[in-house]
This record gives sequence, C-alpha cells and structure tokens, in this order.
Amino acid sequence: MAAPLRNIHIGPHSLRVPALFASYRLGDFPTSGLKKFPWGMTQTEAILINAYDFTQRKYKLALSNGWDPERYLKFKDRPILIDSGAYYFRKDPRISVTPSDILDIEIRSQADVGVVLDHPFPPEAPDKAARISTTIRNTESMLKRLQELGGEMTLMPVIHGHDPKTIKNCIGRLRKLADRYHAPLLDHVGIGSLAPLAQRGDAKLAVEVVHAVRTELPDSQIHCFSMGSGLLMLLAYFSGADTVDSQSWIVSAGFKLAQLPGHYVMRMGKREFNDESKFRAAMTRFRARMAKLADEEGFSVKDWLTGTKLDLTDRATRVRYVESLVDLKSNEHVHNRACHNLWTYNFEVRQYRAAMQRGCLEDFLFSRLAATRYGSAFEHAKTLRL
Repeated sequence: MAAPLRNIHIGPHSLRVPALFASYRLGDFPTSGLKKFPWGMTQTEAILINAYDFTQRKYKLALSNGWDPERYLKFKDRPILIDSGAYYFRKDPRISVTPSDILDIEIRSQADVGVVLDHPFPPEAPDKAARISTTIRNTESMLKRLQELGGEMTLMPVIHGHDPKTIKNCIGRLRKLADRYHAPLLDHVGIGSLAPLAQRGDAKLAVEVVHAVRTELPDSQIHCFSMGSGLLMLLAYFSGADTVDSQSWIVSAGFKLAQLPGHYVMRMGKREFNDESKFRAAMTRFRARMAKLADEEGFSVKDWLTGTKLDLTDRATRVRYVESLVDLKSNEHVHNRACHNLWTYNFEVRQYRAAMQRGCLEDFLFSRLAATRYGSAFEHAKTLRL
C-alpha cells in the first residue's frame, strides 16, 4: 500500500522523513582530506555536529567570538543537530565536562536540536541501570537549566535499553520529567547504544529496540544514533526511525572504501589487492554495478570538485570516474570517495521515499537487504510490523 511522506519540524525547518543527518567532525575540511564542503553537491539535507569539538582550542575560540554555521560550515537554512559528545568525553582519562557545560556549547552552536549528555553502553556492560540513571539525571539538569535560561533550542533526550522492559522504564522516567517541567520532552527523542549491537552482529536486537521505542512513542520524532551505514539505515527506517546519522561516509573513505546502493563497500586502494588481475576485476565489478544502477534506477555521479553531473552510460566516463576514487599512492582521493559515499547514502534515502510512495517498500528493501548479512534482520522487522 502506498504511504504518504511525512514532514517533521526541527526548529524553523521542515524535513521530509525518513532523512539522514550527515555527521561532521569540525576540521574534517581540510584536515581529513575534504577539499571543500560537500553539502550542496551531495544534496545533503541535514547535518550533525559534535559538542566535543568545541572544547578544542580553535573552535572554543570561534564559539566565544560568535559561532556562525553559515560561515564555518557553509550550511544555511537546513537542520543542524548537535550531539553531546558523550562517547568522546568518556575516552578522556577524566571527565570534567558537566551537563551545564554541554548545554552552553549546544546553545551557542546555534544548532536546532541539542542532545542530552547521555551515558551509552555496550551490550555486555554490567552497570547499564546506573548509566541509564546518569542519563536521566543529566536530562533533568539540562532541561531545568534550559528553562532557566529561556532558551528556544529543542533538547533531545536519549533512550537506552536492550530489552522492552528497560526501554519502557526509561521512557516512563522521561515522561515524569516532561510532566514535572511542563515540557514537550518526548517530541524529539534519540535512541542510543545501538551501534555496538549492529557492529557485533545482533541487528535483530537493534531492530527490536527501535520498534519498541516506536511502539511506546507512536507520535514522536525518533532519531537513531550511529545506524547510518548504507544498509543499516534502511533497517532503522523500516523499524520506526525517522532519522539516522552517519559518519561512515567520510570515515570509510579514509579507509579507501566506496559504497554503492544495495552493496557492501568496496576497497579502492590498488595496494590492498594481491595482484593486478584481482584489482582490475574488482574495479570492473564496481563499474558494472554503477552502470546497472544507472540503467535501472537512474543512479548518477558527479565530478566532486565541480559538482558537474557525469554520464554513466558512457564507458570511458565510468572508467575515469572509478579511477578518481582509487588511491594509487596514499589517500589522495579521500575527498572523492567521501562525496561519493555521502551522495550514495542520500540517493538511498530518496529511493526509500520513492518506494514508500509507490507502495512497494518491502520489495525495495528485499532487493537491498535480502542477500546481505541483514537479510534475516529485515525478515524479523517485517514480523514486528504485522
């Protein structure tokens, strides 16, 4: 059955969902190989930045002198989400940051939504309950402080839990905070601690978590943190998420990986192959997949320095394009791969939306996921939706 697309409101912006937030670490342009900001060329609709980056000297100074997203990120009139940086702060030897510190950074960043300083955990953590309680305390602290300041930024609480009972309890505690402070705290929520599940091969449990949150909060705008690989994000949307974020578009590019719709990433470094013939065969497969996608789904690519669209029906163009993704020396083409990956992710979001409108979403997802490691998780997600 065809389904109408929804728009959600993030600050003053309207965003069609499902949607992708491109996760960007301040300084990736140019220190990580980006040669320019990729947002316009790749049709990126929303970005996620990180509060942790503003504790570094350069950006701390910029924040003090009046941070302007248009000036520093070349991103204007589109949604910006700022993560609390909890993962990065907890990698430090000692944690000196407070929820109030994070809120101050988030407000001054001019982001539309600020994420609560949460305490994520891996599946085997023995102190999950304590970490959830820390997250709830931080939520109350930041909500109270935001109201005292009269701030207009939306605060996003983070739900943690790897079973329905824990999730329901976590949401119940957030509901009590919302009532106590007369705040729309559950209008926008995030789901944390999912990435470790997917990374360890338990995508079915990740699907169950997202579905459980959607069941408890049918009208909320739900964001899944770090579920943004080219395949995982499709599962997240199907399970109930409105938005996901991804940093893998640039991280994987640094590891010489390039993504195509419906496929795993392919390594684009000549030195990574045992011999010349294997390398040539891999690049031939990549070109053939691009040509097939162009013919069947209208997939296209661009010159990632000029933004000029390229004709994938031309074999010579395909050859030159693939060469522009391959590193023969070190990481000379990170920029091209990063833009290619982000473009691919955004293409997949558009394809998902189109499949919804045509009423063939499950067929589309079957074509993307059935032959991958996430095939059984997709079948599981289908049963949960019945």
